[in-house]
Amino acid sequence: MPVAAVLPRLMRALVALNLCFVFGTASLQNDEALPDSLQSCLNATGSSVSYPGSAAYDALNKPQNANYSPQPGAITTPASSEEVSAIVKCVAAEEGRIKLSPRGGGHSYAAYSFSGHVVIDSSNMRDVTFDDETRQVTVQFGQTLGPFAEAMGRKGYALPHGTCPGVGVAGHSLGGGYGYTSRKWGWLVDHIVAMELVDAHGNIKKLNIGSTGTETELWWALRGAGANSFGIVTAFTYAMEMAPAATVNFNLTFANRPDCSQVLLSLQSLEGNATSDEGLPVEWGADLVITGRGPGDTGFCSMDGQFLGTKSEFSGVMDRLLDDLEQRGVRPVEGEVDSREFTDWVEALTDLMGPLDEPSDPHSYYARSLLDDGAPGYTVHDAERIMDAIQAARGVNGTANHVAFNVEGPKSMTNQPPPTGDMSFIHRQSLFIVQIYSDQFPGSERHRRYQGEPARRHVACLSELR
Repeated sequence: MPVAAVLPRLMRALVALNLCFVFGTASLQNDEALPDSLQSCLNATGSSVSYPGSAAYDALNKPQNANYSPQPGAITTPASSEEVSAIVKCVAAEEGRIKLSPRGGGHSYAAYSFSGHVVIDSSNMRDVTFDDETRQVTVQFGQTLGPFAEAMGRKGYALPHGTCPGVGVAGHSLGGGYGYTSRKWGWLVDHIVAMELVDAHGNIKKLNIGSTGTETELWWALRGAGANSFGIVTAFTYAMEMAPAATVNFNLTFANRPDCSQVLLSLQSLEGNATSDEGLPVEWGADLVITGRGPGDTGFCSMDGQFLGTKSEFSGVMDRLLDDLEQRGVRPVEGEVDSREFTDWVEALTDLMGPLDEPSDPHSYYARSLLDDGAPGYTVHDAERIMDAIQAARGVNGTANHVAFNVEGPKSMTNQPPPTGDMSFIHRQSLFIVQIYSDQFPGSERHRRYQGEPARRHVACLSELR
């Protein structure tokens, strides 16, 4: 869509940063006791079942977004697809009176995975199985990105995905799944070649591109709209990429509002032309993170990313961007790019993501993602309005706020037809994925921990969409 349509959506979302300060935290009320018949049925499924008031329930009832305080009637932790099926059948027997929610990594923006009367917690189902002959991997729905990426990397494989180790593979895959390597390798959902589904009646189905009848429709619908819809996907099979032999992780900082406005316009110019050879290759992936500037900050915005190739190849690519910026009168802080070359993929991921086995830290936040139609048409005035909105929101009540522009563009594999056939995921024309994030709300642990420190240090993992 043109900038006339994109910019109002973006500005409204930025304004919403302030709304969360006005209205405070939200709560999902689901605190009625479950019917005795349902409790008896759940207790007979073989799955562990936790009810309100127990220590096990309290340990499990922790959404990643601490804005929400859900009170489901029961949290189940099945260890197999058969136990998931039994739980679904118990809920189905209540004839629509009971809502069921599956929980993968729990990173949904508004704690949707805890919105049911009964929650299926997937944390006991994390198996990863490789088929080296077909270069495919099957993973259960309780696995998270960090351990999954490490398991693949140890065997010389990789997939496109986000940078938060604790994000669940299930929601990440079904909702798209974006990362720095997506310009080269596409969305994570594009790599799904098969799924195991427990449908709304408790039937266990195997779905793939060869599915027929109504299962053809499920195969189409789940890939893009399958999070908490149509059933519960309990396992995914992906076609993997070979891990790159050389990788460069990089970041650079820009000092002020005018410079950051020009960086956004430079990225728009370089990546917006499908026919130009002057842009940045798909091996280069990055986001522009705008935080505004306050006391102790060295910059107003930063660019972070990853390049699939050697450092010498990376230098040639970055020269295109730096030359364009210099023509605009812009240089990074200290005049250089911080770049780190790796020949081990797991080491590159650890440098980018932090400890790969680190669970997510629950905290209060507001987040939203927007996608343009490939031609946002930002002007200098538009870019400066965005910068001004972030600066105005910076530090309101001690909060940390930022907006990130993840670069795609017409040459990106995210904008090409999916190799696994038509699917409900339709976002294949964007120049930027815009992600808006606000956290460190007053009274929160993160507010106490990070108050007074530079905002850029605590920018959130940009992985949800995604």
